[in-house]
Amino acid sequence: MPLSNRELFLTGIFLYWGEGTKATKGELTISNTDPKVIKFSLYWFVKILKVPKNKIKILAHLYNDMDIDKELLFWSELTKIPLSQFRKPYIKKTSLKSINYKGTFGHGTCNVKVIDTKLTEKIMMVLKAVSDYYGR
Repeated sequence: MPLSNRELFLTGIFLYWGEGTKATKGELTISNTDPKVIKFSLYWFVKILKVPKNKIKILAHLYNDMDIDKELLFWSELTKIPLSQFRKPYIKKTSLKSINYKGTFGHGTCNVKVIDTKLTEKIMMVLKAVSDYYGR
């Protein structure tokens, strides 16, 4: 079922509200372990918000016992973003044998970043309007 651009805009707003980083001024970041959420986030940034793909940066959060190059390649192929637009990955060191990232966190966490102050302000104003109206 295809959605209208307005519906896609609002869907992305609510995704950002739940999964987006709001602490960094001038930067929109959506983080998730689910490749489908990451693909939708990219669609939202590029097709709905009109962010040029070359302005998107990727930061992967991975575990020290993963094949780092393989996981970076996974996210690059999935996102169609070249490795040159990737930031140095964050590697979490873990010595706990009980952590099983291979299920939910099979490829780590992908962070899709856009640095654009005007766009960030626009998105934050929409979120404020929604939360002010419905959060009464």
